[in-house]
This record gives sequence, C-alpha cells and structure tokens, in this order.
Amino acid sequence: MARKRVTHYPVFHNIGGETTVAVYYQGGGAGSIRNLGIEEASYVIDLLRNEKPISYDHSRKRLSTLNAEPVGENE
Repeated sequence: MARKRVTHYPVFHNIGGETTVAVYYQGGGAGSIRNLGIEEASYVIDLLRNEKPISYDHSRKRLSTLNAEPVGENE
C-alpha cells in the first residue's frame, strides 16, 4: 500500500492497555495504527495534531510529514 494523506483521526485507549489511532484518508478509506504503548501513542498523536500534511503507509507502518521542514523551525 502506498502513502495516503491523513485528514482525520480518532484515538481509542483501553485503560491499562494499548492505544489505537484510526486514520481517515483524503479521498476515502481508513486505516489504523494499533497496539501502541502510551509513549508511542503520545508521539503519534502529537504529530497528527501539530504537523500538516501527514501521510500514513499501512504496509510499512510509517507515519510521515509530506514536506521537508527547515532546521530550527522551533515547533
């Protein structure tokens, strides 16, 4: 599966367990990032909340920004 641009996301956390982040793609369709520990989930949610645009490649389990950012952007 190729990278797909993410437009929306909900977060599901099982108390005392793992977190799942569902991702909805531009043009339709959805995927999910499953079995995240709390630290990794926090990082993924932070990226989704603060970076734009974001893509997700389900087969590689790779979440990425679509543009290179300048060094020292101070975000």
